[in-house]
Amino acid sequence: IYSPSGMIAVADTIRTSGQIGPVLKRLRKNKGWSQLELGRRIGLSQERVSVIENHPERIAIDQLLTVLMALHAELRIQPRDTLEAEAPAAIPREPW
Repeated sequence: IYSPSGMIAVADTIRTSGQIGPVLKRLRKNKGWSQLELGRRIGLSQERVSVIENHPERIAIDQLLTVLMALHAELRIQPRDTLEAEAPAAIPREPW
């Protein structure tokens, strides 16, 4: 999930549904919004926003995309081998 912050994009690699909630919560808090405020902006109750953040495995993809749109974030999908190729090389360790 990417969210522009000025000229810098912050990227989170998500591999499990449980990792989505904390990212959404951080994006919301970075905007200074309560769950109630985010819900108001997208037509959901505060209770539903809480469920989305605490149980993201229960969110429909269209609702996830709506939340991301409100948070000015986006979902990008790419092969893992692309991510590994872009990662910096590991620092070699000295043998003991």
